Amino acid sequence: MWQDKLIEIEKLEARFGDKLNNGASAQELRIFTKAVKERLNIDLLPEHLQLLRNINGLEFNGFIIYGIDEEFLDKAPNASITGLIDSNEIWYENEHQKQYLFIGDSTSPGTFTISYQKHIAN
Repeated sequence: MWQDKLIEIEKLEARFGDKLNNGASAQELRIFTKAVKERLNIDLLPEHLQLLRNINGLEFNGFIIYGIDEEFLDKAPNASITGLIDSNEIWYENEHQKQYLFIGDSTSPGTFTISYQKHIAN
């Protein structure tokens, strides 16, 4: 289902000469997964890793899905990426929010966040 929406967004962006980001490589995911565990103390869900394999971050019409922070990428992305680690470090300035991993947000009116409750890594 989400893959169909991604195809729609890709077609809309192409009309304006823009390209969506490619998915992350296996090496990028390995390095990033290790950094997330070290810096945020969490194991990423398999479903989240699958999303990153398909598209590494997305900004569309005020809706943002965080991607792999650029310091962990082998090559420059097609479009800007809001990094998951950097974004969560900002969210975590509020102690209560450390129980969640934030995977996206919105800059549109009626702002919302996308997160899931953390299961602390051992």
